[in-house]
Amino acid sequence: IITVPNPIHQLWIESNHTAAVTDAVAEVTGVPAIIEFHVATEPTPVSYAPLPELKAARVNAGDQAPIRFFSEAGLNAKFNFDSYVIGPNSSYSVAVAKAVAEKPGRIYNPLFFYGATGLGKTHLLQAIGQEVLARKPRANVRYVTSEQFTNEFVDAIKRQTFSQFRQKYRKVDVLLIDDVQFFEGKDSTQEEFFHTFNELFNNAKQIVLASDRPPSEIKNLESRLVSRFEWGLATQIQVPDFETRIAILRRKQSDFNVSLDSWILDFMAQRIRVNVRKLEGALMRVAAHVSLEGAVTTESALATMLHDVIDEDPSKTVTVDRIQRIIATHYDLRVSDLTGPRRPKN
Repeated sequence: IITVPNPIHQLWIESNHTAAVTDAVAEVTGVPAIIEFHVATEPTPVSYAPLPELKAARVNAGDQAPIRFFSEAGLNAKFNFDSYVIGPNSSYSVAVAKAVAEKPGRIYNPLFFYGATGLGKTHLLQAIGQEVLARKPRANVRYVTSEQFTNEFVDAIKRQTFSQFRQKYRKVDVLLIDDVQFFEGKDSTQEEFFHTFNELFNNAKQIVLASDRPPSEIKNLESRLVSRFEWGLATQIQVPDFETRIAILRRKQSDFNVSLDSWILDFMAQRIRVNVRKLEGALMRVAAHVSLEGAVTTESALATMLHDVIDEDPSKTVTVDRIQRIIATHYDLRVSDLTGPRRPKN
């Protein structure tokens, strides 16, 4: 259990150091670890006590299945279905993800999510893994990015440990591969993953993939992999609309245990439209500012604080329609006078 002074510190540690802390605890105790955070209600004096015998920290092998949830499976506890804010942009993808988690390997195999960066693909992959383990704690689930898969494959070549590598990835019940576009141009890795895919698919094991583009648009990806990625179901996660972005901010605001003025949430939802990860990061920044320095009182101050993450003000974007409206207003005309078939010289 890690005690933190407030939810902001908790989120920062979770986002940046969970893996390192989990690995360190597992190395010391000899077993996988579950990291839990506790927000302190008031400062407490530091006290020191002798560490318990490491044997006391060990658990029976039969009790370790749920712990794989965090260590062996590569999952982050905060990325579950309950914490995913569903909107029109993602409702279909979420429904499909839940169906796969309920019956892995039986429908939609492989399942391929695609969409721009920061829209929740990783969240859905991890939510599937967690739901599978919640239903079947002894299931062998593994989440990994394609970069991690590639690095481990290269390391297996150097160390001549192919057997261990293939055992790790070809004996799973559910394989979750993120950022598949990283396989671009990596011929040897693609060859290895091709055989891994076939082994899992032929044994009715679930494969879930995610990329920033559909399979057919991933350059330098072997056609046989593209065709296999399209065997099942490919579903796009789109940019959330304004109402969904507001809902995301309100959910995260509750997680941070802060209450921001509605105009602040509206500003962020209007000016950070494409990347949910940036939206959450902006909220964390504002929440930290409020916690440490006090309230944000003006829109200009908020814009300055978030200048590196906000999109261009849509009201100031130069478009043909906007140019036409400005000209029509200046010359006391109607827009139809400019665009219609009859345009008098005067």
